[in-house]
Amino acid sequence: MSAEAQASVATKDMPSGIDRVRRLVRRLIDYGRQLAVTVRQRAAAPDFTLFVKPFGTADLAIILGRIAAGLRRAVALEAALNGRIARGLDLAPAPVREPSVTPRAARHIVAPAQAEPRSTKTEAPHLARLPTEEEIAAEVLRRPVGAVIADICRDLGIAPGRVDPAFWHELSRTIMTYGGSFMRFLEDLDRRWFGRRPGKRANPASSAALPRSPVPATGPP
Repeated sequence: MSAEAQASVATKDMPSGIDRVRRLVRRLIDYGRQLAVTVRQRAAAPDFTLFVKPFGTADLAIILGRIAAGLRRAVALEAALNGRIARGLDLAPAPVREPSVTPRAARHIVAPAQAEPRSTKTEAPHLARLPTEEEIAAEVLRRPVGAVIADICRDLGIAPGRVDPAFWHELSRTIMTYGGSFMRFLEDLDRRWFGRRPGKRANPASSAALPRSPVPATGPP
């Protein structure tokens, strides 16, 4: 059998759900790599503090560390998905445990119109604590795929307006379908953007509509 025929058979026999998730993870990897370049380029810009709001800190070293951690998670998840595909295994959707949040609702968040005073203070000290390679590998194997993807999105500072609407919708759908909490991800993003206390739970109406950034989207998606 020719190489072309083998590739055709492999694609035909590949479980569709897991392949869709794998392609999504590959887009996250491409996005994260481009984001690391963009963050370095914008570090001296006047609007840098506003640009990095979704990270919860303006500390460049911590931001780059989080992006690196997100990329390691994504690469580890991609490897795990490839392993399942090689064994002919698909991904089973997890039971729905939370109300869905539409991309349209998420567009209603309005980010601060003016850039805040430049600061490198870490608003959430725990952000400085980055996971080790061993911890990431264990998490990817132990936790639901949707939860790992939500963590990757946190690490990469993904928010409405930072990626195109179709990609945002695909991310939210995949997180919820495969065992992650999209509402928790939105609440975390809400706390990072507006500086709310971790113990204070944002109401669904405001938190489901996280800020749509005035900054142009970054990266391949």
